[in-house]
Amino acid sequence: MSRSLRLAVVLARRSPFRIVMLTVLTTVAIVIFALVSELARVSQEGLDSAIVQDSGLHGSYEVSLDGSLQASDATVDEAARHTAAGLGASVWGQWVDLPETRSECPPFEQVGEQSLRVLWRAPGVPFDLPFGDTGGIDTVWCIDGQQIPPDALYLPDADHQAVYGTRLYLRGDYQDLVLLSTTGPLRRGFIVVTGQDQDLSDEVHSLALETIAPLAASTEIDPGPRVTVQRIDQENASVRDASRGVGLTYGVIGWGVLVLAGIALVAVQAIVTRQRSWFYALARSMGAGTWRIAAMLSADTALVLVASSAASLAVLTTAQPAVRDFADRAFGVDAHVLDLDVAVTLAAGLGLIFGATVLTSLVGTVRRDPIAVLESPRD
Repeated sequence: MSRSLRLAVVLARRSPFRIVMLTVLTTVAIVIFALVSELARVSQEGLDSAIVQDSGLHGSYEVSLDGSLQASDATVDEAARHTAAGLGASVWGQWVDLPETRSECPPFEQVGEQSLRVLWRAPGVPFDLPFGDTGGIDTVWCIDGQQIPPDALYLPDADHQAVYGTRLYLRGDYQDLVLLSTTGPLRRGFIVVTGQDQDLSDEVHSLALETIAPLAASTEIDPGPRVTVQRIDQENASVRDASRGVGLTYGVIGWGVLVLAGIALVAVQAIVTRQRSWFYALARSMGAGTWRIAAMLSADTALVLVASSAASLAVLTTAQPAVRDFADRAFGVDAHVLDLDVAVTLAAGLGLIFGATVLTSLVGTVRRDPIAVLESPRD
């Protein structure tokens, strides 16, 4: 293999213009692919974030358990996991609505009785909410002389109401304080996210009942009306399709540039291989096997791809600070062109180009009779 590599280097030195032009062409294709891929990622994230703010989490359902069921945290967790598993979905969160109470401190005393909600990722695992963000309202929540500071409350603003609704959220470590000052049943529930446009409310209700039914049977309560399902997100399939279309368009552009570079490399290498047909025929007539010829062709193609990869890495590394600064100033996003996922995709694409180039040149070489090539007149 080392002899084949040395021979490929010698042949490359005899045709430097070809190597340089192919390297530049492939480098440009790699750089464009990386930039377009990152542009697609940033655009997709921006669109998805806007859609979530407008419509809510894609395919999200809130399952509410009436307080008369007296479901425990463990029961809610079991029902949530069972429902998510049955739909191939994920559990986004579990919640507890505390008994309604009226704040004794302004301005919340003006809105009447409120049921504070505590949101958990799982029993005992608090949900990371931006507590302290109360929409600019400077207040505390007061119950029976006890104060709950603003940094334990969260009131969703307009950008987050599609996901969290309009209720007031309480930090979990203050839940017991409210319970000591109030009486009444607790409403519990959970939220699952399917990521599907199809309305699965009936399926969600049936799966949740499968877990709640044994609990209701012990209290002789009909669970059907006491387990309710509400789809949170507004069905907006056309906007989501448009978002996916944008990502697909960027993908076609990136892969199109890379494919064009691959076609150029295949065509040029095929022409060069034909020009060197007498050399390869002589090597075969002297005992060189197909694998030896393939090794020489592979080494020649690999030189171009390795040089292109190194050059594109240098260009992207140099451009990374400028790209990040521009994206932050213009769009307020964190853009980075040296991404592991893009690198893996590029490696796969370059591997396909390498295989197609070597295979095309090899087939064109071994299909020709070496004696006929050697006896044919040379220009």
